[in-house]
Amino acid sequence: MAFAWSTIKKPAVVLAPMADITTLPFRSICKEFGADIVFTPMFSANAITHNPKRTLRIASFLPEEQPVIVQIFGYDGDTIAKAANIVAKELKPAGIDINMGCPAPKITGNECGSALLKDYPKALELMKKVRDGYHGQLSVKVRLGWMEKDVLPFILELEKIGIDAVTIHGRTTKEGYSGEADWDKIAEITAQVQMPIIGNGDISSWRIAQERIQTPGLSGIMVGRGCLGKPWLFQEIKTKKDNKITFEQISEVIKRQAQATIDFVGDEEHAMRMMRKHLGWYIQGFAGAKDIRKRAMLVSSQEELNNILSDLK
Repeated sequence: MAFAWSTIKKPAVVLAPMADITTLPFRSICKEFGADIVFTPMFSANAITHNPKRTLRIASFLPEEQPVIVQIFGYDGDTIAKAANIVAKELKPAGIDINMGCPAPKITGNECGSALLKDYPKALELMKKVRDGYHGQLSVKVRLGWMEKDVLPFILELEKIGIDAVTIHGRTTKEGYSGEADWDKIAEITAQVQMPIIGNGDISSWRIAQERIQTPGLSGIMVGRGCLGKPWLFQEIKTKKDNKITFEQISEVIKRQAQATIDFVGDEEHAMRMMRKHLGWYIQGFAGAKDIRKRAMLVSSQEELNNILSDLK
Protein backbone atom coordinates (compact mmCIF):
# COMPACT_ATOMS: atom_id res chain seq x y z
CA MET A 1 0.00 0.00 0.00
CA ALA A 2 1.38 3.40 -1.00
CA PHE A 3 2.32 5.79 1.79
CA ALA A 4 0.03 8.74 2.48
CA TRP A 5 0.34 11.26 5.27
CA SER A 6 -3.45 11.25 5.65
CA THR A 7 -3.51 7.55 6.59
CA ILE A 8 -0.49 7.23 8.89
CA LYS A 9 -1.02 5.36 12.13
CA LYS A 10 -1.27 7.94 14.90
CA PRO A 11 0.63 9.00 16.84
CA ALA A 12 3.58 8.59 14.46
CA VAL A 13 7.07 8.82 15.95
CA VAL A 14 9.30 10.41 13.32
CA LEU A 15 13.07 10.80 12.97
CA ALA A 16 13.95 14.42 12.14
CA PRO A 17 16.14 15.42 9.19
CA MET A 18 19.57 16.36 10.56
CA ALA A 19 22.44 17.48 8.33
CA ASP A 20 25.28 14.92 8.07
CA ILE A 21 23.57 12.77 10.72
CA THR A 22 20.43 11.07 9.41
CA THR A 23 22.19 9.33 6.53
CA LEU A 24 21.64 5.60 6.08
CA PRO A 25 23.95 4.24 8.85
CA PHE A 26 22.34 6.09 11.78
CA ARG A 27 18.88 6.34 10.24
CA SER A 28 18.55 2.58 9.73
CA ILE A 29 19.42 1.97 13.40
CA CYS A 30 16.73 4.46 14.48
CA LYS A 31 14.32 2.54 12.26
CA GLU A 32 15.28 -0.73 13.96
CA PHE A 33 14.52 0.84 17.33
CA GLY A 34 11.02 1.81 16.25
CA ALA A 35 10.96 5.09 14.31
CA ASP A 36 7.77 4.98 12.22
CA ILE A 37 8.84 7.46 9.53
CA VAL A 38 12.42 8.58 8.87
CA PHE A 39 13.75 11.70 7.13
CA THR A 40 17.00 12.01 5.23
CA PRO A 41 19.23 15.05 5.80
CA MET A 42 18.24 18.01 3.64
CA PHE A 43 19.64 18.15 0.11
CA SER A 44 20.07 21.17 -2.12
CA ALA A 45 17.67 21.29 -5.06
CA ASN A 46 20.49 22.81 -7.12
CA ALA A 47 22.84 19.95 -6.20
CA ILE A 48 20.23 17.34 -7.14
CA THR A 49 19.54 18.91 -10.53
CA HIS A 50 23.19 19.65 -11.37
CA ASN A 51 24.90 16.56 -9.95
CA PRO A 52 22.20 13.97 -9.32
CA LYS A 53 24.47 10.91 -9.24
CA ARG A 54 26.58 12.07 -6.27
CA THR A 55 23.70 13.61 -4.34
CA LEU A 56 21.39 10.64 -4.78
CA ARG A 57 24.16 8.32 -3.59
CA ILE A 58 24.22 10.20 -0.26
CA ALA A 59 20.40 10.15 -0.10
CA SER A 60 20.14 6.39 -0.71
CA PHE A 61 18.23 4.18 1.71
CA LEU A 62 17.33 0.54 2.32
CA PRO A 63 13.88 -0.80 1.39
CA GLU A 64 13.28 -1.78 5.03
CA GLU A 65 13.67 1.85 6.09
CA GLN A 66 10.46 2.88 4.32
CA PRO A 67 8.57 5.10 4.72
CA VAL A 68 11.50 7.41 3.98
CA ILE A 69 10.99 11.12 3.34
CA VAL A 70 13.71 12.93 1.37
CA GLN A 71 14.06 16.56 2.39
CA ILE A 72 15.00 19.23 -0.14
CA PHE A 73 15.88 22.89 0.32
CA GLY A 74 16.09 25.68 -2.23
CA TYR A 75 14.90 29.14 -3.21
CA ASP A 76 13.27 28.47 -6.60
CA GLY A 77 10.01 26.52 -6.88
CA ASP A 78 10.63 25.21 -10.39
CA THR A 79 14.08 23.89 -9.45
CA ILE A 80 12.74 22.26 -6.28
CA ALA A 81 9.94 20.59 -8.27
CA LYS A 82 12.47 19.32 -10.81
CA ALA A 83 14.68 17.98 -8.01
CA ALA A 84 11.70 16.31 -6.33
CA ASN A 85 10.85 14.46 -9.52
CA ILE A 86 14.46 13.31 -10.00
CA VAL A 87 14.51 11.94 -6.45
CA ALA A 88 11.10 10.31 -6.89
CA LYS A 89 12.13 8.60 -10.12
CA GLU A 90 15.56 7.40 -8.99
CA LEU A 91 15.03 6.58 -5.31
CA LYS A 92 11.26 6.14 -4.95
CA PRO A 93 10.94 7.51 -1.40
CA ALA A 94 7.59 7.65 0.36
CA GLY A 95 7.51 11.41 -0.07
CA ILE A 96 9.34 14.71 -0.40
CA ASP A 97 9.63 17.35 2.30
CA ILE A 98 10.54 20.99 1.72
CA ASN A 99 12.77 22.59 4.33
CA MET A 100 11.51 25.93 5.61
CA GLY A 101 12.83 25.39 9.11
CA CYS A 102 16.63 25.33 9.06
CA PRO A 103 17.98 28.40 10.93
CA ALA A 104 21.66 27.88 10.01
CA PRO A 105 23.15 31.15 8.65
CA LYS A 106 24.80 29.35 5.70
CA ILE A 107 21.31 28.22 4.62
CA THR A 108 19.26 31.31 5.48
CA GLY A 109 21.99 33.51 3.97
CA ASN A 110 21.11 32.01 0.59
CA GLU A 111 17.40 32.72 1.15
CA CYS A 112 16.71 29.04 1.80
CA GLY A 113 15.45 27.12 4.83
CA SER A 114 13.61 29.26 7.36
CA ALA A 115 14.60 32.45 5.52
CA LEU A 116 11.59 31.67 3.33
CA LEU A 117 9.41 32.53 6.33
CA LYS A 118 10.46 36.19 6.03
CA ASP A 119 8.14 36.56 3.04
CA TYR A 120 5.05 34.36 3.25
CA PRO A 121 3.50 35.36 -0.12
CA LYS A 122 6.78 34.54 -1.86
CA ALA A 123 7.07 31.24 0.04
CA LEU A 124 3.51 30.34 -0.93
CA GLU A 125 4.21 31.01 -4.62
CA LEU A 126 7.26 28.77 -4.35
CA MET A 127 5.17 25.98 -2.83
CA LYS A 128 2.47 26.35 -5.47
CA LYS A 129 5.09 25.71 -8.14
CA VAL A 130 6.37 22.67 -6.28
CA ARG A 131 2.85 21.34 -5.75
CA ASP A 132 1.96 21.85 -9.41
CA GLY A 133 5.19 20.21 -10.59
CA TYR A 134 5.43 17.27 -8.20
CA HIS A 135 2.47 14.97 -7.62
CA GLY A 136 3.69 12.64 -4.86
CA GLN A 137 3.31 13.05 -1.11
CA LEU A 138 4.54 16.56 -0.31
CA SER A 139 5.17 17.94 3.16
CA VAL A 140 6.81 21.07 4.58
CA LYS A 141 8.85 21.60 7.74
CA VAL A 142 8.53 25.07 9.24
CA ARG A 143 9.26 27.03 12.38
CA LEU A 144 6.74 29.22 14.22
CA GLY A 145 7.95 32.17 12.15
CA TRP A 146 11.03 34.22 11.34
CA MET A 147 10.96 36.77 14.17
CA GLU A 148 7.38 36.42 15.42
CA LYS A 149 5.17 33.36 15.99
CA ASP A 150 2.99 34.19 13.01
CA VAL A 151 3.13 31.08 10.79
CA LEU A 152 -0.52 29.94 11.17
CA PRO A 153 -2.00 31.87 8.18
CA PHE A 154 0.80 30.49 5.98
CA ILE A 155 0.07 26.92 7.11
CA LEU A 156 -3.62 27.41 6.34
CA GLU A 157 -2.65 28.54 2.83
CA LEU A 158 -0.40 25.48 2.41
CA GLU A 159 -3.41 23.34 3.29
CA LYS A 160 -5.51 25.08 0.63
CA ILE A 161 -3.00 24.33 -2.15
CA GLY A 162 -2.88 20.64 -1.30
CA ILE A 163 0.23 20.18 0.84
CA ASP A 164 -0.12 16.78 2.53
CA ALA A 165 1.43 17.47 5.95
CA VAL A 166 3.39 20.05 7.93
CA THR A 167 5.97 19.60 10.68
CA ILE A 168 6.21 22.53 13.10
CA HIS A 169 9.32 23.19 15.17
CA GLY A 170 8.21 25.14 18.22
CA ARG A 171 10.65 28.04 17.90
CA THR A 172 11.14 31.02 15.61
CA THR A 173 14.25 31.33 13.46
CA LYS A 174 15.42 34.17 15.70
CA GLU A 175 15.33 31.80 18.70
CA GLY A 176 17.49 29.18 16.98
CA TYR A 177 17.67 26.33 19.51
CA SER A 178 17.62 28.54 22.62
CA GLY A 179 14.98 28.46 25.32
CA GLU A 180 12.13 25.95 25.23
CA ALA A 181 10.05 24.92 22.24
CA ASP A 182 6.56 26.46 22.43
CA TRP A 183 4.24 23.46 22.36
CA ASP A 184 1.27 25.61 23.39
CA LYS A 185 1.65 27.44 20.09
CA ILE A 186 1.96 24.13 18.20
CA ALA A 187 -1.28 23.01 19.89
CA GLU A 188 -3.00 26.29 18.98
CA ILE A 189 -2.06 25.85 15.32
CA THR A 190 -2.97 22.16 15.23
CA ALA A 191 -6.47 22.95 16.49
CA GLN A 192 -7.12 25.11 13.40
CA VAL A 193 -5.67 22.84 10.69
CA GLN A 194 -7.19 19.72 9.13
CA MET A 195 -4.12 18.19 7.48
CA PRO A 196 -1.65 16.09 9.50
CA ILE A 197 0.61 18.13 11.78
CA ILE A 198 3.79 16.73 13.30
CA GLY A 199 5.14 18.53 16.38
CA ASN A 200 8.88 19.00 16.87
CA GLY A 201 11.13 20.41 19.58
CA ASP A 202 12.86 19.27 22.79
CA ILE A 203 11.68 15.65 22.83
CA SER A 204 14.52 14.16 24.85
CA SER A 205 12.78 11.40 26.82
CA TRP A 206 9.85 9.04 26.47
CA ARG A 207 8.02 10.86 29.26
CA ILE A 208 8.22 14.18 27.41
CA ALA A 209 7.21 12.40 24.20
CA GLN A 210 4.12 10.90 25.83
CA GLU A 211 3.14 14.33 27.13
CA ARG A 212 3.52 15.91 23.68
CA ILE A 213 1.65 13.09 21.96
CA GLN A 214 -1.43 14.12 23.97
CA THR A 215 -1.65 17.42 22.04
CA PRO A 216 -5.21 17.33 20.60
CA GLY A 217 -5.30 16.70 16.85
CA LEU A 218 -1.56 16.12 16.52
CA SER A 219 -0.69 13.32 14.08
CA GLY A 220 2.75 12.63 15.50
CA ILE A 221 5.95 13.87 17.04
CA MET A 222 9.38 14.36 15.47
CA VAL A 223 12.51 13.46 17.42
CA GLY A 224 15.78 15.21 16.58
CA ARG A 225 18.66 15.97 18.95
CA GLY A 226 17.12 13.80 21.69
CA CYS A 227 18.07 10.58 19.90
CA LEU A 228 21.72 11.47 19.26
CA GLY A 229 23.76 8.80 20.99
CA LYS A 230 20.45 7.27 22.06
CA PRO A 231 18.61 5.77 19.07
CA TRP A 232 16.79 3.43 21.48
CA LEU A 233 14.76 6.49 22.53
CA PHE A 234 12.28 5.45 19.82
CA GLN A 235 11.83 2.08 21.54
CA GLU A 236 11.38 3.81 24.89
CA ILE A 237 8.69 6.07 23.43
CA LYS A 238 6.86 3.06 22.01
CA THR A 239 7.10 0.94 25.17
CA LYS A 240 6.63 3.90 27.54
CA LYS A 241 9.50 2.81 29.75
CA ASP A 242 13.24 3.22 30.16
CA ASN A 243 15.32 0.83 28.10
CA LYS A 244 17.72 -0.97 30.45
CA ILE A 245 20.39 -1.09 27.76
CA THR A 246 23.72 -2.61 28.77
CA PHE A 247 27.18 -1.37 27.88
CA GLU A 248 27.63 -4.46 25.70
CA GLN A 249 24.46 -3.59 23.78
CA ILE A 250 25.60 0.01 23.32
CA SER A 251 28.99 -1.22 22.07
CA GLU A 252 27.22 -3.50 19.60
CA VAL A 253 25.12 -0.60 18.28
CA ILE A 254 28.23 1.57 17.88
CA LYS A 255 30.14 -1.19 16.07
CA ARG A 256 27.22 -1.88 13.73
CA GLN A 257 26.86 1.80 12.94
CA ALA A 258 30.60 2.07 12.31
CA GLN A 259 30.55 -0.88 9.90
CA ALA A 260 27.45 0.48 8.16
CA THR A 261 29.22 3.84 7.79
CA ILE A 262 32.26 2.14 6.21
CA ASP A 263 29.97 0.29 3.80
CA PHE A 264 28.14 3.54 3.05
CA VAL A 265 31.17 5.70 2.23
CA GLY A 266 33.56 2.96 1.10
CA ASP A 267 36.53 4.27 3.06
CA GLU A 268 37.40 3.30 6.65
CA GLU A 269 39.22 6.49 7.64
CA HIS A 270 36.53 8.75 6.17
CA ALA A 271 33.85 6.65 7.87
CA MET A 272 35.60 6.93 11.24
CA ARG A 273 35.79 10.70 10.87
CA MET A 274 32.03 10.67 10.33
CA MET A 275 31.62 8.48 13.42
CA ARG A 276 33.53 10.82 15.76
CA LYS A 277 30.60 13.04 16.69
CA HIS A 278 28.34 10.01 17.13
CA LEU A 279 30.92 8.40 19.43
CA GLY A 280 30.95 11.57 21.53
CA TRP A 281 27.18 11.36 21.91
CA TYR A 282 27.12 7.62 22.66
CA ILE A 283 29.72 7.73 25.44
CA GLN A 284 28.49 10.92 27.09
CA GLY A 285 27.74 10.28 30.75
CA PHE A 286 29.96 7.23 31.19
CA ALA A 287 32.55 7.25 33.97
CA GLY A 288 35.84 8.44 32.55
CA ALA A 289 34.13 9.55 29.35
CA LYS A 290 35.74 13.01 29.35
CA ASP A 291 39.25 11.72 28.60
CA ILE A 292 38.03 8.98 26.29
CA ARG A 293 35.93 11.49 24.31
CA LYS A 294 39.16 13.31 23.45
CA ARG A 295 40.44 10.09 21.90
CA ALA A 296 37.08 9.48 20.21
CA MET A 297 37.40 12.83 18.43
CA LEU A 298 40.61 11.54 16.80
CA VAL A 299 39.54 7.99 15.94
CA SER A 300 40.52 6.95 12.39
CA SER A 301 40.16 3.15 12.30
CA GLN A 302 37.91 0.36 13.54
CA GLU A 303 40.78 -0.96 15.62
CA GLU A 304 41.06 2.37 17.47
CA LEU A 305 37.30 2.40 17.93
CA ASN A 306 37.33 -1.10 19.45
CA ASN A 307 40.19 -0.12 21.78
CA ILE A 308 38.24 2.93 22.95
CA LEU A 309 35.19 0.78 23.72
CA SER A 310 37.36 -1.74 25.58
CA ASP A 311 38.92 1.01 27.70
CA LEU A 312 35.54 2.59 28.35
CA LYS A 313 34.23 -0.70 29.68
